[in-house]
Amino acid sequence: MSGGARVRQRQRQRLIDACISALHIYGPSRTTVEKVVALADLSPGIVRFYFDSKAAMLVASLEYLAAEFEERVLIPVARLKDHPVRALRLLVDLYLDADIASPRKVSVWYAFWGEASARQEYQDICGKKDDEFAALVRELMERMIAVSGARHLDADGVALGLIGVLEVLWQSIAFQSEANIDRAAAVERSLKYLRSVFPGQFDAQATPGDAGLAAGHGAGGEAPTGQPAPPGARRLPSQAYADARLLALEREQLLRPAWQLLGHEAELRASGDFLTGELAAERALLVRGDRGRLHVFRSAIRCASHSLTYSFDGRLVAGGTPGDLTPLEMLRAGPLIFARSVATGAATSAAAATSVAAAATASSPSLPPAGWDDFAALVPRAVADFEATADWKVLVEQWLENLEPQQQFVTPNQLLELHPEGALILQVVPVAPGRSRIRRFDYAARTAAGKSGRGSWRRRMNAWLHQQIELAESTQAGLAGGMDESAEAAPVAPALARFRETIAGLLRSLREAESTLG
Repeated sequence: MSGGARVRQRQRQRLIDACISALHIYGPSRTTVEKVVALADLSPGIVRFYFDSKAAMLVASLEYLAAEFEERVLIPVARLKDHPVRALRLLVDLYLDADIASPRKVSVWYAFWGEASARQEYQDICGKKDDEFAALVRELMERMIAVSGARHLDADGVALGLIGVLEVLWQSIAFQSEANIDRAAAVERSLKYLRSVFPGQFDAQATPGDAGLAAGHGAGGEAPTGQPAPPGARRLPSQAYADARLLALEREQLLRPAWQLLGHEAELRASGDFLTGELAAERALLVRGDRGRLHVFRSAIRCASHSLTYSFDGRLVAGGTPGDLTPLEMLRAGPLIFARSVATGAATSAAAATSVAAAATASSPSLPPAGWDDFAALVPRAVADFEATADWKVLVEQWLENLEPQQQFVTPNQLLELHPEGALILQVVPVAPGRSRIRRFDYAARTAAGKSGRGSWRRRMNAWLHQQIELAESTQAGLAGGMDESAEAAPVAPALARFRETIAGLLRSLREAESTLG
C-alpha cells in the first residue's frame, strides 16, 4: 500500500471513529457532518471525499462495528467449536470485552437497532450480525449437549437463555461509565448460567492440566527431561495469547502503572497544542497551557464537541455535561514526555499486584536506560500506527529474544533504538486478545548525514518492522491452531525470562481468583 493510500485509509477510519463517538453522544438523528468533523478534527469538505452523504457515513460506521464483531468475536470462537466448553468461555469473555462491549459501542448498536424499523440498511446489517451470533451459540449448545450427554435439553432454548443473559448485561453496560462496570462479575454471571445448565462443565476451579498451564509450562508441567522447566524457559501457554480475562489483568496490573511515551516537547510549541496517546484501554490528552505549562488528562472524546469548553487545567468552563477532565501523572525524560494511570484493581492478591507493579516500573523513565538525554539533539520526524493480528506479548517476546546492542527495552511494552542519524521508539499496546497496535515514533538528528544515508537507515528500519509484524502474525496463527513450544535448548535472555515469569504470575493470580469465586 502506498503512503498516500495509507493516509487516506487512516483519515477514513478517523472519520468512522468520530462518527461512532458522535452517535454515542447525540444518537443517529442528531448526528451531523459538522459534529463528526469536529470530533475528528478534520475539515468538513474532506467528508465528501470518502462518503457521498451523512447516511453513507452512518452505514459505513455500522458496517465497521459489524465487521469488528465478526472478526474479534465470531471467528475466534468458531475456531474452537470442536471444544465447546472452551469456545463458550471465550465467547463470554469476548462478548463482554472492554473494547467490544464499551459503553460507547454498545450504545451505538442500540441506537442503530432503534432506527432499524425505518432504515432497511440498518436492519440488514444488525439482523445479519444477530443471526450469525445466534447460529453460532446454537451450534455450540448442540455440541455441549452431545459432550455432556444431556439429551433432554433443547439447544434452541439453552442458546436463547445465554443470549438473553448477555443481552441484559449489554443493556446495563450501555448506561454506565467504564469505571463503574464490573466486567469480572458480568463474566461470572454468564458462567453461572452455563453451570446451571451443564453441571460440572464450567467449574471455576482450574483442572490439573490448567495448573501447569498457569505456571507457564505444558500440560504436564515438566520439561521433556522430567525436570521442571526453568522459569521463563517455555513460551507461555497458547491460551495466554487469546485470553480476554488475562488481557484485562495485564492492562490493569502491568500496563496502567507503566510510563507510556506521548511525544516530544518540540511538538507542543504554542499554547493550545496537544497530543494524544494510549494508556491501557484509555486515551491520554497532553496539552500545552498558559505560560508554557504542560498538562496531561484522561481524554474524553466528547470534549472535542463545539458545545463544550475546558480550561487548560482541565476544568469545565462551558457546556452541558458535569465534571472536569481527570489529570494523569506526567514525567519528562529529557525532551520526551510520558504519562501513566496508576490505579490498579483488586483482581490479584496484594503480593502479586506488588510484584507486577514493580516489574512494570523497573525500567520506567523514572529510572531510564541511558539515552533519554540524547533526544535533545533530535527532532520529531513522524508518528505512525500499525495494526498487527498478533497479541502484544508475541511482539515483546520477539524484541527481548533478539535485542540488538543499539536497542533498549523499556518495560513492559516499549523498544528504543538510537542511531547516529536518528532514533526510533516502538510502543505496542493491546487492542484485543490476539490483536495489537504499534505506534512508531521517528526522530531525526539535527546534523545528520546526507539524505541518502538517512534514507538507507530508515528503509532498513521499515523492512525490519514489517518483518517483525509478519513474524508475530505467523506466530499468533500457529498459537491459535494449538501450537505450544517445548522448553528451549539454549538459555533464554534474562529479560525475556523475567517477562514470561511476570505474565505467568498474572495467570496464576487469575486461576487463584477463579478458584476463590468457585
